Amino acid sequence: MDHAAKFLQESQNELNNVTAEERKIWPERVWQQVVVTFVIMTLMCCCVYLFNVPNPNMILITGLTVCSALYGLPAGITAGIIMILYSMFFFSTDHSMISYTSINLQKLAVIIIGVLVDVIFIGRLKQRQMAAQGKLSEMVSWLRQTNVSLEEASLHDALTGISNRRALTERYPDYEGQHLHVMMLDLDNFKQVNDDHGHATGDYVLKHLGKALREIYGTDCSYRYGGDEFLVICPNMDGKEFQEKAQLLHERILNIRPEKDMKDNSFSAGYVYGNCELSCDLRLMMRQADELLYEAKKKGKNQFGNAPYSRRYARSLQDSLGGDKRFMD
Repeated sequence: MDHAAKFLQESQNELNNVTAEERKIWPERVWQQVVVTFVIMTLMCCCVYLFNVPNPNMILITGLTVCSALYGLPAGITAGIIMILYSMFFFSTDHSMISYTSINLQKLAVIIIGVLVDVIFIGRLKQRQMAAQGKLSEMVSWLRQTNVSLEEASLHDALTGISNRRALTERYPDYEGQHLHVMMLDLDNFKQVNDDHGHATGDYVLKHLGKALREIYGTDCSYRYGGDEFLVICPNMDGKEFQEKAQLLHERILNIRPEKDMKDNSFSAGYVYGNCELSCDLRLMMRQADELLYEAKKKGKNQFGNAPYSRRYARSLQDSLGGDKRFMD
């Protein structure tokens, strides 16, 4: 919110100034614009002279207005000078540009004033337009960056910093055709931690567990599945390396102790390993890993269970629970 307010305030303050980007490219473009304006106005002067147009200023003022609107103040000044010079030629006696009748001198004075007002006014509008376009481009860029940040935030759990279930849903297709280790884990006695030490302590444990998962497995392989339940998906990793990482995670969790009188933290886990060949395989692997986690917890705390992936067995588990919706999103 503060960033947006600051940005809008800066936009208001700089609305009447040429943007930094425009100032940077100014030397590269100004001469080109001036030359184009000079050519256009010179051709128009030649046309009104050759065709003996009785009131050439009506035509020349059109050229001045168009060039000023398209190219801004430098082009407007160039067009204005050419128009004034032609008017001096047109209204002077015998086209001498020196001698004028009183009426023609008045006409010339009116033309000069009109040209000055036209150039200044249209040039100023053009300057404001360029400034507004520059700020609009900056705002669009800022909004795009903000959208990217929001999209990134929507794919990560705010407390633990690891990926969330929405990110998992979007990445399902990425895992097809890969050999996977899929592990479901949750903290042992986490409810008791919240009850005995408060939710702030529980959040501390979850936050540091998330940090350990990020550092060991990486953000894109670690997911907070819900509450104190986490999911790890490791593509193309051999079994020995996966077990070593799981042991390292176990050691890291033991050291998460925000209060001295806390018992050692531990987790139970179940994981499967195998090929993710079909679009349904990852969900079924998660279901089988969840069953292994359940069986591990029945044996006691701080237990691990693992098995090779079996599509038939996982489907039977899914069907026995009427299609567990936790693994269908």
